[in-house]
Amino acid sequence: MHKFSFTVDIVTDEPAGIEPTAVRDTLLASVDGIGSIAAVHPVEVSELKEQGFKVWRARVAGIKEPKKVKPPKAKKEVTETVA
Repeated sequence: MHKFSFTVDIVTDEPAGIEPTAVRDTLLASVDGIGSIAAVHPVEVSELKEQGFKVWRARVAGIKEPKKVKPPKAKKEVTETVA
């Protein structure tokens, strides 16, 4: 026998969020008949601030924002006055 474990992270901006039971039922329905026993349990629901989302996105999903390229600084023109 083989046991397969999956970690699913779902991030949404929806104020109502996602009902963990609906996700559980969907996952159970999708594996119905594949294995003899399936157990799906919601583990944690946490709030992410913008910075926390950016860190999660980079670490877990591997998506990083492109670095902003700063334009080169203009060189200050030096003028000499001859007396």
